[in-house]
Amino acid sequence: MKGVTLLYKAIGFSTLLSIAILPLHGCGSSEKVADTTLTAEQQSIRNELFHAADAKLEDLKSIQADVLSPGYFSTGMRHYERAEQLLMQERGIDQIRTELQQAVAAFEKAEETAALGEVTFRSTMQARKDALEVNAPVFSPDSWNSAESEFRTSAEFLEAGNVNRAREQARGAEERYRAVELEAIKANYLNNARETLREASAEDAQRNAPKTFAQARAEVENVEQMLSEDRYDTEEAGRLAEQAAYRASYALYLHREIVRMRQDNSTFEDVFLKVEQPLNKVGDAMDVDVRFDSGFDAAAETIVSAFDSRISNKETRLAAARSQIENLRNENIELSEELRRKQNEIDVLRLEIEQTGDLAALLEVQRKRDEAIQNVRNLIPPTDGDVFLDGNNILIRLHGLTFPVGQSTIEPAYFGLLRRLQDAIRLFPGSDIAIEGHTDSRGSRELNMRLSDDRAEAVAEYIRANIGRDLNMTATGFGPERPVASNETDVGRAQNRRIDVVITPEWAR
Repeated sequence: MKGVTLLYKAIGFSTLLSIAILPLHGCGSSEKVADTTLTAEQQSIRNELFHAADAKLEDLKSIQADVLSPGYFSTGMRHYERAEQLLMQERGIDQIRTELQQAVAAFEKAEETAALGEVTFRSTMQARKDALEVNAPVFSPDSWNSAESEFRTSAEFLEAGNVNRAREQARGAEERYRAVELEAIKANYLNNARETLREASAEDAQRNAPKTFAQARAEVENVEQMLSEDRYDTEEAGRLAEQAAYRASYALYLHREIVRMRQDNSTFEDVFLKVEQPLNKVGDAMDVDVRFDSGFDAAAETIVSAFDSRISNKETRLAAARSQIENLRNENIELSEELRRKQNEIDVLRLEIEQTGDLAALLEVQRKRDEAIQNVRNLIPPTDGDVFLDGNNILIRLHGLTFPVGQSTIEPAYFGLLRRLQDAIRLFPGSDIAIEGHTDSRGSRELNMRLSDDRAEAVAEYIRANIGRDLNMTATGFGPERPVASNETDVGRAQNRRIDVVITPEWAR
């Protein structure tokens, strides 16, 4: 500080501070305004004066002191910003230092209160975090602001030393956060259906399509009830929400078509002839002569019968293809065995010609890899999972393990499969184990990430509890980010909802 004071006396304060310094915003920074260039001497003065306050602001940012102690935090910020104003106005260093000392004192009070608030408001802060994760400020801004206001009041009681009153007030804020979280979840799933229903209602669609319109409205109410009962079980709610949006759109379409037909003075015959057109297209594609003299049901039965016949033929061909695949798989096993034997012979020959240690190590890894993959396949049959090689890693895709909708509970029916998985892991002492959870793309990304993480952790915990030794194991959820099939079909989505186990043997590192 002595060097700074001498520099100040030597060249004058107005020269050192001729360029404005950036005021603090939010949780603080000592960076310059984007369009302002500071000399080295000017930056040195600011760094010297504001260092302690800037460091304390960084600490407060990490503990959310602006939320847990808004009063002390705001007081500190007023002094901090006043210090910056004095700096820009070329006032005395003692005045600036006094403001900064008051700022740091208030920040320290905010830090103390935030530490107490972290314990006192733990469940409220969790509710606030959950609401933020579903974008509650975007979907329900008024309700969010109301919850924030009530929580600020509870924080002010805590700053005043009234812990009981603060805790009581925080309970009300927590209820509001939970309520706004539910509003946001419902909006996330139902906004499309609600908007379409509003559009249909504005056009008076219930007059021309009353049944479809009423069904869409009932489906929206059903989803709202489901989410009210369990806001985190969103898989079925998401499916029904899509159905409600479709139904509302269909009601709007029916209404507009009926209005158009009335405007065109269409007759019942026109309607029947128009309905025939798509059925005729299907019949042409199926190479079937579709006739309507016995009604539309009979025409549909003709198409369905032709379709069933084709499906039956395809199923026969599919069965033959599966048999061929099984034969090829058996041949592949035999070839793998033969390849392993040949690989062993190559190992012996290469050792005989005294190849380098690196080559010998590589061949040993290859041998162990081939042997390991076969041993794992013996433990995990194709009905329970597929076993792949990913480089030198072993990937076990447990498509035989499923969970209840929206849950991470492992049902007793899968204990046998997990015991065989443990036996496979025991084949690789000292290995790294990664349990990966995956979901399909239905529902919100945030909820899917949390569900996949919970499921991966459930499998990891089961293995740790039952395998009888310490493991270097991690559990990670990837949500819908790594699909292995299309999310546009039920079959593809079922394949994407999976647990993958990645084993990195010690010898493969």
